[in-house]
Amino acid sequence: MWNSVQVSVGSGTVRGRYRMEGDQLVLEWRNGRVAERCGLLKPEYVATARLKQLAASQPLAA
Repeated sequence: MWNSVQVSVGSGTVRGRYRMEGDQLVLEWRNGRVAERCGLLKPEYVATARLKQLAASQPLAA
């Protein structure tokens, strides 16, 4: 089941969705898909932090 996540970056909001596949967190957002090990952290925390990191490294569309 997919869960929604959104973060504020600058003056915009970026949305994505995530789910767990085994011990991997899979995050999909407008610029692609990433997977990483979640470990003992809650998936919603990892998804939010990763989405914020990814969104901050991409230029915002006009």
